[in-house]
Amino acid sequence: MNKEEKEYPLIDKFLFHMFDIKDVDYLILKGHILTEHSLHFFIEMTSVEKLNFEKVKFSYSNKIEIAKTLGLFKNNAKLYSELKLLNKLRNSIAHKLKYDEKLFADFIKGFEPYKDFFQSETFKKLNISEDVFKENENGEIPENGKLNMSMLYISTICMKIFSEGVKMKKEK
Repeated sequence: MNKEEKEYPLIDKFLFHMFDIKDVDYLILKGHILTEHSLHFFIEMTSVEKLNFEKVKFSYSNKIEIAKTLGLFKNNAKLYSELKLLNKLRNSIAHKLKYDEKLFADFIKGFEPYKDFFQSETFKKLNISEDVFKENENGEIPENGKLNMSMLYISTICMKIFSEGVKMKKEK
């Protein structure tokens, strides 16, 4: 086990749940659950009193607002809209049994600023194929590309939440 694996076991545990997903609907549902657990982590790291999320039932939207009150979006305003959009995507599946394609297209657009990051030296060990980020001859992202980009995007969202929680805990 290398030094990085020892430093980020919680992130590794979350990312493990993403890599075998082959269906966008399932990815959205799983991503929603993982970001919700990330919000739990952030709330627990930054709140004065610990919450028992098994007993106290807040909706995903409530948890986003609690995290907002605790300062999650202070340094990253875009994260708020990313979580809200992921929640809308999840709700589209819950109410229509299929994700809303327009919402999904909007969600994928949010990944654009992170493409270079995932193609950097830092992530070479993930062996992310450059094909993941290429558009087809019609200027569209192929389905497997959408799935992989969504997977990376949701992982990024979780990592942002975790890192803010750790940072704010250290500042206490």
